[in-house]
Amino acid sequence: MQPVTEQVDAAYLEQPPPRPIPLPVALNVLADHTFEQPIRIFLNPWLIAGVLALLLLFILHASPALRLIPVIVVLGRLVIAARQIWRRVRDDLALLRSGLTIRAHVLRLRPHRTTTGEINGALLDCAIPVAPRRTYVGSVWVADGAEAVRLAHQGRVQVICLPRTPGTWRVIEQIQSEIRYDRMGPMQQIPPDL
Repeated sequence: MQPVTEQVDAAYLEQPPPRPIPLPVALNVLADHTFEQPIRIFLNPWLIAGVLALLLLFILHASPALRLIPVIVVLGRLVIAARQIWRRVRDDLALLRSGLTIRAHVLRLRPHRTTTGEINGALLDCAIPVAPRRTYVGSVWVADGAEAVRLAHQGRVQVICLPRTPGTWRVIEQIQSEIRYDRMGPMQQIPPDL
């Protein structure tokens, strides 16, 4: 998925917030998030099981009340997926509308090493000064270890963030690697070596 700021030009981000969001940009952001991982959404085991159960119940001429159970399961999974997509779309649209473009300080690099000792991705801890006496500290996962080391040595990263919602921020600097803002599990304690 491309970064949300690639949907607009640099002059758009220089406008004072709140900025108007053109409809094509909003639709592109929605499409990006909807089709970011279509396999995870549409090939969900609960969704497939619900559809297969519904087909089986139609073949067996089961009662309509019994057919309603798989329909509820399928609709429930689609509603959960839609809520997750809408949460990400809402954050990206809020960043475009009200986000501040600032330089974040890279505090620490927490590398993930392969068995040979090479850095295979890393968490970058960043301090984002969102107001004169307000700083947010957040982490971003950078999949390419060399890119993560380069950013750590650079010391600063260009970001866009919401001052009133500190968890909503995105790196807008040109990074060739895949980056992720939400970790799937707890990060293990790694001794600092850089």
